[in-house]
Amino acid sequence: MNMFGLDTNVVLRLFVKDDPKQHQAALRFGAEIGKSHTVFVTLITLIELDWALRSQYGYDRKQVMIAVQKLLHTRGLFVEGHDLVVKALRLVEKNNADFTDALIACRSASEGCTVTYTFDQKAARKIAGMELLT
Repeated sequence: MNMFGLDTNVVLRLFVKDDPKQHQAALRFGAEIGKSHTVFVTLITLIELDWALRSQYGYDRKQVMIAVQKLLHTRGLFVEGHDLVVKALRLVEKNNADFTDALIACRSASEGCTVTYTFDQKAARKIAGMELLT
């Protein structure tokens, strides 16, 4: 079985219908995941997806988290750093944190960082392991 990587714009079209032709192509491709092929989604893709859905399509934080959870639960779809993404989603849910900030903190911690410095006051307040750089 072949494994394919997906660019953010393909993943995005699974959720939005702003281009009907691309949306249908993405749905056809998606229907075969786990049957005729598997798919790999990178952390970068998830970060871009979060940004695009919220800034370009008006999704709120909860809607984006539902979209990411759908990807995590799609048979035959493998997400880079699956456990990190799950941890980040928990931080979002528990602390109303930003997904991208939570993912950055989780990823940094996974590499042994004792702290992730930021200038984002909300992130420092809401995410354990993030601190303001002063």
